[in-house]
Amino acid sequence: MALPPAVELRRRNRAALLEQLHRHGPQTRAELTEALGLNRSTIGALATDLADSGHLQETTGQSTGSAGRPSTLVACVPQSITVSAVEIRADRLRFALVGLGGEVLERSETALEEGADAMTAVAGLTRGTAAAAVAAMPGLVDEGTVAHSTELGWVDRRVAADLEAATGREWKVVDTATAAAVGEWARGDAREARKLLYLHGGRGLTAGLVIEGRAQRGGSIQLGHIVVEPGGRECECGLRGCLEAEMEVRAYAEDIERTTLAAGMGDGAARDWLRRSGEDLGRALGAVVTATGPDEILFGGWLRELYLSTAAPVRSALAETTLPHLRSKLRLRTPVLGDEGALIGAAETGFEAVFDRMR
Repeated sequence: MALPPAVELRRRNRAALLEQLHRHGPQTRAELTEALGLNRSTIGALATDLADSGHLQETTGQSTGSAGRPSTLVACVPQSITVSAVEIRADRLRFALVGLGGEVLERSETALEEGADAMTAVAGLTRGTAAAAVAAMPGLVDEGTVAHSTELGWVDRRVAADLEAATGREWKVVDTATAAAVGEWARGDAREARKLLYLHGGRGLTAGLVIEGRAQRGGSIQLGHIVVEPGGRECECGLRGCLEAEMEVRAYAEDIERTTLAAGMGDGAARDWLRRSGEDLGRALGAVVTATGPDEILFGGWLRELYLSTAAPVRSALAETTLPHLRSKLRLRTPVLGDEGALIGAAETGFEAVFDRMR
């Protein structure tokens, strides 16, 4: 049954106000009026209503040194809405309970022994009544299913259903690279990018595309299984010449620091290995850039170290395989959130779902 227009509008405005404060931090009522395009009386009524419901609080801001009282700021109450965020890797599980406004209220990490049930481990960490629960994991993810994950060894695993069975609650599942992209856009310094492509190097290579900070269906990309050398080395997936096989990704995942250090000290074999890997990565990126047209590419996981050591061959190979108008606007760099990006992005994906439900 449809809500009366006035009630629906109020719901939308409440959600917009909460989202504005969650994304941008405490603000004055005047700043909220300008940001949301609502009049002062509407903002005042919404702020009072949300304060009464325990979602917002008003605090005194710092004085600017000029005459008059410091401004009164409207701020989120972190405990009023929480999201459970989990990052699953082959050897460990990371958890954070994140409150409204982005404050981390709880955090923990546990090792996963070989053969351990990740779902049971998640259930042991995520007790409580969070408004949403999101799990990030490496691989090709679509609608709650991990179609393929080199790192986890999963093929067509219905992870959302498995997590629901283990915990008794609904879960959203995203790939690690997409989650990290959301995190960098929301809490890092990538907000200027309309289309942001994040590359993640773990025991496999994945990529995630977000548009204006939102994950897209089809934005989870198996970067490691783009063929860069037809008829080349046999890959674990059954193809030949995949990026993961040509780069010998497992060796990099374990020894990237040693390899880059050796190259920096003049080891010719290490330099050649890095150069060839940079060229292969650039060629694979050419296909992805042509298909998706991003504004910015971030190199995360151990790909950060590889890119810092091989930026020239990566860029050269990318230029050879990409249309000029696509690469002319493209920025390539490393992320600012580091290893925290995926967990932060998983939480932000959960809050996005919460705000959508509120509208």
